[in-house]
Amino acid sequence: MTVWNATLRAAVVAGFGVGLIAAPLAAQEAEAYLRGLLLTQGSGRPVQGAHIKLIDPDDVVLSEVLSDGRGAFNLPMPAEGIYRLQVTRIGYQFWTSDTLHVASAPESRELHLEVPVQPIPLPEMSVSERNTCPTTPEERQRAFELYQSVQPALASSSPSADLGTLLVRMVRPVIVGKYHYWRRGGGRRFRQDTTTVAVPGSLNLLSAPPTHLATHGYADVIQDTLTTFYAPTGEALASPEFLSTHCLRPVASADQASVGLGFEPKPGRQAVDVKGVLWIDPITNGPEKVEFQYTSLRPFLRLHLLPVLRAYVLSRTSDEIRAGTRFRAIEFDESEYGGVLYFERVLGDQWLIREWSLNSPTLYRRAVTERRSKIVWPLASPLTTSGVVLAVIPG
Repeated sequence: MTVWNATLRAAVVAGFGVGLIAAPLAAQEAEAYLRGLLLTQGSGRPVQGAHIKLIDPDDVVLSEVLSDGRGAFNLPMPAEGIYRLQVTRIGYQFWTSDTLHVASAPESRELHLEVPVQPIPLPEMSVSERNTCPTTPEERQRAFELYQSVQPALASSSPSADLGTLLVRMVRPVIVGKYHYWRRGGGRRFRQDTTTVAVPGSLNLLSAPPTHLATHGYADVIQDTLTTFYAPTGEALASPEFLSTHCLRPVASADQASVGLGFEPKPGRQAVDVKGVLWIDPITNGPEKVEFQYTSLRPFLRLHLLPVLRAYVLSRTSDEIRAGTRFRAIEFDESEYGGVLYFERVLGDQWLIREWSLNSPTLYRRAVTERRSKIVWPLASPLTTSGVVLAVIPG
């Protein structure tokens, strides 16, 4: 039993058990509430702004509310049965109570729950040790608290979660021709292909395992010429590997409706990586969306895509001017490449990525040919892949 559960058991027995299992008092009252106070263990300070949920044995949320300035909460009294309480609060450990037997309406006195402060152990986020991130200790502490609040929801969106089958509509670029002239220059020709498929909820559509991302980055080369780019999914964001390779910082939103957790690669990271903001609902502590950009793209393009373009250009260049062909540096705007993922809660406290859109780079060219020379400008252009989960079919 965790400290949280032990605390709740003691509190229920001492201050609330009589009210729950006593002879019926006013079970048919029009407005009966489950009332209580959340207090910090030891100091007795009120825990305000905590998200409190009443759940049934099937983990269905029956009601939820925030604690007020003095730590008080009022939950609509459920019918007789067995329930549990869940509490989440920035800076406090996620908590699920032992079973709670409700036999009648409670007494009017308040239930006093003492909540221990037990940060989730994340040694990579220590704010006191030497840190290479360009943030202040105060920013790191705030980011640590934000991460604690959203980490359980992010982790619940892992492919290991049993979500059954997902009906997904995907739009992706498909190669329909080899290199030739199109738009502003030469390159592969693509069309957008739309398909609807049923896939296992355990299938990771957008990313690779966190250990792979930490080691190899967010881009891979397949069969020497094809590339794939990954997204920072909930599983990736919630992993220790992500924390070991990224700096976190708090980000304010323009309308104050969300709170932001900014992230960027730690200094010196060379692989293709991601930076951006995870937006969090301050009431539910749930993820809303993550907006991100790819970083360190130029070395990847130069190493893996440029040789393919170079080979194609030279294969179509006459022997007379091949020796005089010169390639300029790749021209591209790194801010154009990245994406956005939208989260949604499903099946109680499990989450999934409901909708997404990703922009990854491809190369084409602009060239000027003179009598015995050719100058080639490699240009990058975004390819868009998007998708939406149309339905979740329980297994």
